[in-house]
Amino acid sequence: MPDFDVVVIGGGPAGAAAAITSSRSGLEVLLVELGGPFRHKACGGVLPPVTADLISDTLGRSIPESVMSTPRELGLYYVPPSGRVNGGAVRNYRLLNVNRDLLDQWLRKLAQEEGVEIRYETSFLRFQDSDPIRVFLAKKDGTVLKITTRYLIGADGVHSRVRKQLYGVEEKLLHILQESWRAEGNFDDCFYALFNGSISPAYGYVIPKDGLLVFGVGAPRAYLKCITAYLIRFKDWLKEEFAFREGSLEGREIWAIPYGFVRKGVRDIILIGDAAGLCNSLSGEGVRWAIESGVTAATSIQEAISNGRALAAVYGDRIEPLESFVRRTYNFSTSLTDEGREEFVRSELKRVSLD
Repeated sequence: MPDFDVVVIGGGPAGAAAAITSSRSGLEVLLVELGGPFRHKACGGVLPPVTADLISDTLGRSIPESVMSTPRELGLYYVPPSGRVNGGAVRNYRLLNVNRDLLDQWLRKLAQEEGVEIRYETSFLRFQDSDPIRVFLAKKDGTVLKITTRYLIGADGVHSRVRKQLYGVEEKLLHILQESWRAEGNFDDCFYALFNGSISPAYGYVIPKDGLLVFGVGAPRAYLKCITAYLIRFKDWLKEEFAFREGSLEGREIWAIPYGFVRKGVRDIILIGDAAGLCNSLSGEGVRWAIESGVTAATSIQEAISNGRALAAVYGDRIEPLESFVRRTYNFSTSLTDEGREEFVRSELKRVSLD
């Protein structure tokens, strides 16, 4: 008999959702987290409103006020290459402004309450695709643990070690450089998505968060060496368009997100969230897809147990709509010229969101 029914590598939203849903169905679940209980996750921390509904519908809980940032809600404001004069806010649309570290902590706490065993400060080394699957882990002190499981879920982020063992190194990444400033400018309580090919081949953004202004730009791997110059150029543009005035730099970090790939897994080993490549290439948002893929992974396990199919086959069928979405948004966003960006913003400002 294996030690666990399910081992989940990675304690972010995807891994926590998979662990919670699997445990609720009566399975023995181990969640392996590389960091400690209060580890930091680099992220802008802006979620579409459907994320709250998804958490409520699938996990049965409401996002607590304790994880929200100030302001709690943000409008969505698009700015095209021609500048603010042709930009504006999408009507009747609000985004959630969260502290990503606190959101992840809350989800892991919920997993513990549901009976999930969590091992913090433990790194994934490799797996052996046997029956049962053998998983090799390393504790902080270097002790190697050997654990067996019926199913293995890789939820270990964009640089997933589980994915690397299955598929090799993934090159299609978008790197994000983000700074947090105590600064001034003509910004409302909005998430500003700014598209301008001379500033970034992907996008730039501004987020008011807890008394700071958070700025970021994205650059594909081929343009990574230019990313600092992109951010400098972006801030100069904001000085002209939004009267941005620098105060004190409070934080600076760089990370990566998936950019146009989807990897689902093989046999009884699957990938979810960023590890699977489930991210919106146009906006960089991935938490919604992380939670949805985590829940889908758990329900796929139930079907695999019931009908004797390989987990990856069941999960692959169920995740196909998300895979299609990822590919469509990637193809759209990478094909845009500045003329196309102008047209995209014009069309977005004409619609009235029903969310």
